[in-house]
Amino acid sequence: MVSAAPMVTVYAMMPSGENQKEPGLAHLRAQTEATPDDPKAWHHLGQASEISNLLEDAVRAFARAAQLDPEWPTPCFGLARTLARLNQDAAAIIAYRTALALAPEQAEAHFALARLLEKRGAASDAVAHFSAAALHKPDWPKPHLYKGSVHEARGEYTEAQLAYERGVALGAPSGFALRARLQVPIIPAGAASYAHAREVYEEELDRFLAAPPGVNDPIREAGGNRFFLAYHGLDDRPLQEKLARLMRTACPTLSWTAPHCIEPGPVTVPRRVGIASRFLHDHSIGRLMIGLLARLNARSDCRVHLFHATNPQDDALRREIEDLADTVAVLPGDLQTARETIAAASLDILFYPDIGMDPVTYFLAQARLAPVQAATWGHPVTTGIPTIDYYLSCDAAEPEGAEAHYTEHLVRLGGLPFSYRRPAQPDPLGTRTSFGLPEEATIYFLAQNLFKIHPNMDAPLAAILRRDPAGIILLLEGQDRNWGAQLRQRFEETIGANAARIRFLPRQPHDGYMQLLTLSDVSLDSFPFCGGNTTYQALAMGTPVVTLPGDYLRGRLSLAIYRHLGVMDCVAGDAEEFADIAVRLGIESAFRNDVVGRIRDNCDKIFDDPIFLEDAERFLLHATPPGL
Repeated sequence: MVSAAPMVTVYAMMPSGENQKEPGLAHLRAQTEATPDDPKAWHHLGQASEISNLLEDAVRAFARAAQLDPEWPTPCFGLARTLARLNQDAAAIIAYRTALALAPEQAEAHFALARLLEKRGAASDAVAHFSAAALHKPDWPKPHLYKGSVHEARGEYTEAQLAYERGVALGAPSGFALRARLQVPIIPAGAASYAHAREVYEEELDRFLAAPPGVNDPIREAGGNRFFLAYHGLDDRPLQEKLARLMRTACPTLSWTAPHCIEPGPVTVPRRVGIASRFLHDHSIGRLMIGLLARLNARSDCRVHLFHATNPQDDALRREIEDLADTVAVLPGDLQTARETIAAASLDILFYPDIGMDPVTYFLAQARLAPVQAATWGHPVTTGIPTIDYYLSCDAAEPEGAEAHYTEHLVRLGGLPFSYRRPAQPDPLGTRTSFGLPEEATIYFLAQNLFKIHPNMDAPLAAILRRDPAGIILLLEGQDRNWGAQLRQRFEETIGANAARIRFLPRQPHDGYMQLLTLSDVSLDSFPFCGGNTTYQALAMGTPVVTLPGDYLRGRLSLAIYRHLGVMDCVAGDAEEFADIAVRLGIESAFRNDVVGRIRDNCDKIFDDPIFLEDAERFLLHATPPGL
């Protein structure tokens, strides 16, 4: 979504033109010196300084005006606006609240304050101020759209639907109807809610396919939370195919073809390999990709072109990744310009590590930007997109007949996915006391995002707590605080009194997270969507991971890791056995010590495994369009 325009009141007598800015400011400064107790003079100086991008001067002038006339809201609004432009969000919020206490009818100020609150994670306050903006400017659709986005991120999909639909009714682009209706719960109230939401989702897809709305800006209008469908543990291929077909019908420009792909020529030497993702930094995707990039960088017969879907955070891993590429580009926000940016590289192959995790790459992938386009298991479910030719997967994690799960040609690679680097032990190791955890407890760490905790997990979690009176199940809060609240409410209903022994800790920095893995007795894998990154990390810390393989790739990565490790004691056949294994590891020290010892003895086998990388490298360098 686009940002709100700054609420600037231009001083009518302000001279214009680059050469006139400074004389005008000099005149206004002279006025404030001549009349230092005149709030209007200070306010005018603040306006002129803001227009000239002298933001710190503007802050001082607006603050002085507000101090001289504390009942006058206008300089407070100016102060808030300039503080926000300086990224001093906390101070800007205070200034906006002060100004709105004096002039609560200012819709644009409510909207600007809501955006700052949303940025800082204060979702409830943000919703309140979006609502106030809509109240004071009832024909303005934008507050409803942004309010819908906050509700959507919190998993409040009924409220999100209502907000988006109100925005559309007030004149927002009709494509927002897709965001309104194509939603599923993030934290389901129970298995029945999953089933119902999925049924409604498919009905809505069919309805939109019969009469698709026009979409001009798919990222903004139709972004949606389809990401969460994969956590249902069911066959997503039919829904993914329908969704891709709907998007291409509603927005025909998605089917754009790069000029060099209209009549593809011979494969070039060196081969031009493109990689597009939002997560090429210190993120699970960045950690998974670094080994492959290092191999490609060492070759003289290929050139690697990195495309950041958005400007990622600046960290050591991002810099290391970028050093392994021949060119690096941050894609512009406009989808067509982004497509043309990639097309200008005249790629031979374009590789998307994680289609489905980010709307930018999802919609980019609908275009033909290279003669060969491939995806892999950063988001382990078929894309459903006809312009994605291949899906690179781990043969050890795929069930028999998995080809039917994909619209792409399934490429089964050997070894373990993406040659994971062995993580270091945290230093210091930390103590349970530092996290407020009892030393005498058995800690079962369910170290997964909360949206991975399927309602089918509730029964084995209840069994673990019932059979181990000293047991504590440990979770980390979600990206939105509402997720944890919704999950706690579900646990109270499905687990009962023992739900009090499910502890939620705040989200942790990497070192704190690794310390918790080390301090835990047992790591509980999620199902039917299992861990990957988390399984590697827990095993490296010597903490056994109990897993229950699912029917699809996304539920079988931990199984593949254990197969490679040669230790199968922690692999359950059903939910009851999942609880049995977890409790046995928790309360039988001899069994746990034996399992942990064999994990530690064999753990080197699962790290820095070159086989998958060799196969992936060979594919990227030699793949041709399907059928050739």
